[in-house]
Amino acid sequence: MSGNTRHSRILAIVEPIVESMNLSLWGLELGAGPKLVVRIYVEGPEGVNIDQCADISRHVGLALEVEEAISGAYILEVSSPGLERPFFTPAQMTAYAGSPVVVMLREPHGDFSGRRKFPGTLQGVDGDAITLTLPEEEGVLTVHWNDIKKAHLVHVFPDTSKGKKKR
Repeated sequence: MSGNTRHSRILAIVEPIVESMNLSLWGLELGAGPKLVVRIYVEGPEGVNIDQCADISRHVGLALEVEEAISGAYILEVSSPGLERPFFTPAQMTAYAGSPVVVMLREPHGDFSGRRKFPGTLQGVDGDAITLTLPEEEGVLTVHWNDIKKAHLVHVFPDTSKGKKKR
């Protein structure tokens, strides 16, 4: 079974289970390693708690077994997307315009000395095009969603130093 076929099949099993618990599926990752890792990100209007993640894990685990969606051993992880949430669609990024993000491209970008990793501020999303303002006057980067391997939000912790530096 190809990676896309497996992903689609697992997604078709996971999404209705998550929605039946009044939560929404943020994303699904299939990670490689000695065992397949099935990573499910869920969120709700008031966040998601560990009991909800455990319930989803139990139901999804059973459904994957019944449907025989995965052959062999695998690891199932269920969590919230977290403060540095990964993005699975350009539409998810829209709400985070003005926020710091990191984008990793599938192939090196010719206009930036063959770099693939770009931290910057999300300027906006236009259809499938993502635009970042890069730091230190490096300019602006606009890339198509299909050229992005990974993208995630960068959480900036507030400065709580109260204005004085310790010596």
